[in-house]
Amino acid sequence: MKPLIVICSHDAEFYLVLNHILAVDGFTSALASDVEELLDLATQTPVHASVMDCRPDNQMVESCSRLRQDIRTSGIPVVALIQPGAASQHIALLKSGIDEVLVRPLAPAKLLDYLRLRLGSGRHGLRPDGAMSLNYGDIEMQIDRHHVRRNGREIALGPIEFKLLRHMLENPEKVLSRDELIEVAWPGNVYVGLRTVDVHISRLRKSLKQSSDDDIIRTVRLGGYALESDTT
Repeated sequence: MKPLIVICSHDAEFYLVLNHILAVDGFTSALASDVEELLDLATQTPVHASVMDCRPDNQMVESCSRLRQDIRTSGIPVVALIQPGAASQHIALLKSGIDEVLVRPLAPAKLLDYLRLRLGSGRHGLRPDGAMSLNYGDIEMQIDRHHVRRNGREIALGPIEFKLLRHMLENPEKVLSRDELIEVAWPGNVYVGLRTVDVHISRLRKSLKQSSDDDIIRTVRLGGYALESDTT
């Protein structure tokens, strides 16, 4: 199930643009003209996050505190979009319990990065207990809890191997170069040789094969590595 993001706005054009941006990244969205509609929608279907279009001519800021007080929305991430220089709005939103405040003009990448972190998209998903997870083949990763399972069996990974596997799960069946893997798994101020990547991939392979004989990591000569499974 794709995470549902409710966009609370009076601006239909703004909703259509944001709806397209979210859809491309693997989310689904719905429009609510005010907090009352958002709460009604949350009664009918699971809402995973909300984006509040806070402008000087609407009452979104004043209504945001209701989202934290209502059991239907008290646990969902809420992002507020405000105008430049709206310091008083910013303070009021923080007091109301808003999770994130973004200042216009909206940079879609910032909003998507935040939603990916909290909810996930594409191969990301929300477990019934609310944990953010990535799934591919017989592998499941709970990102926020730093847990990895294969065939239902817990796999212990070091921090580098966890980062490598996470990037592979986010890009399944794509050939990932060693240089790309270095960028995602090691700090930028640390020199890492290509051979070091091979060593950590070997460790990751060994850990994953504790629960299955299937070698899910394919080595691509002169290319890098790809996560591939016959079960998908």
